[in-house]
Amino acid sequence: MPGERLTQVELNRATLARQFLLERVKLDPVTATERIGGLQAQEPASPYIALWSRLAGFEAASLDRAIHDRRLVKAGLLRGTLHLVSARDYLQLHPAVQVTLRGLAVRDQYRNAEVRDIDSLMDVALAFAVEPRDNAEMHDHLAESAAAEGRNVTDVWWRIRREGAFIRTPSKVPWSYSRRPTYAAARAWLGDRPFADEQAALEHVVRRYLGAFGPATIGDLRAWSHVSTSRLRPVIETIPDIIQLRDNGGRTLLDLDDAPRPPAETPAPPRFLPMWDSVLLAHDDRSRILGPGGHLGLFSSNAVMKGSVLVDGFVRAIWIPVKSESTRTLAITPFGEPIPKRERPAITEEGMRLLAFLAPGEKHRVHFGLAD
Repeated sequence: MPGERLTQVELNRATLARQFLLERVKLDPVTATERIGGLQAQEPASPYIALWSRLAGFEAASLDRAIHDRRLVKAGLLRGTLHLVSARDYLQLHPAVQVTLRGLAVRDQYRNAEVRDIDSLMDVALAFAVEPRDNAEMHDHLAESAAAEGRNVTDVWWRIRREGAFIRTPSKVPWSYSRRPTYAAARAWLGDRPFADEQAALEHVVRRYLGAFGPATIGDLRAWSHVSTSRLRPVIETIPDIIQLRDNGGRTLLDLDDAPRPPAETPAPPRFLPMWDSVLLAHDDRSRILGPGGHLGLFSSNAVMKGSVLVDGFVRAIWIPVKSESTRTLAITPFGEPIPKRERPAITEEGMRLLAFLAPGEKHRVHFGLAD
């Protein structure tokens, strides 16, 4: 039976504690990335900003090293989106979401991606990608096979790379990834290390999620992973240290018995989150961090998630760096009501530190948009 009832603020503090957003911690990038459940990586800079906001003394070069040493990898994974995860996590997570990745590719009618002999084409692509290949090379290599299917090679490669075990390989540009991606077969990139079996992979999904984002409903877990409830529930029932709690609405929450659940009065300092930060996308019910109306203005007109500002643990504003001839300005635009003046000094201090990380050596300024 579900036990303790948690308020919205208690859920907020529990999740922020696990995400290292209540207090920065001293961890290496690989361990930290595992503990927080991976990093959204559609935008190349996002993982760097995400770790800067969470780790004491974080330096971008340490993340670059972990990526180039193949201890961290970037790949299409959870929800079919690009994530940066440890090599260990990739080998355990990919088998759990492989069915989902295929389903997402098949259902995407925009690309009309149905291919009769996808497994044979996948084998051809993976065998060619034993070393990094760019899109043009993959197109050329798959052109004849795609023509035999009566398909456009661009659509075939799009389908294959979306569901296959491919790693986005790093480039020599600062912060590791250029906008012209190259791909390698995961087995080749990771030295033919074994993937987990399905049962172990699904248990890892559950444990990794609850450890990083719990307490949460099974619907939250499904929203994060896109793994079906019918596959998740039998695994959850076998994990002995999962407990049941409740939220304010009486819904059952799952959690790991020894995971942190700090009290509601725990202070939550201001934090700047990057575009697509995972903590904002990890729940079906996002009210534990967005709050009422907290999503308004967070997405641009083309559905791109902007950088956000946490004030007392909840998203209260967006941030955008603006470059002029002499100054780098961090423009902070609150949702609805202006940010109270008593909150601004701490936000300004954190914002100036972020600017020093993003643009060292430049003049910096923090500007509160609608509040001035």
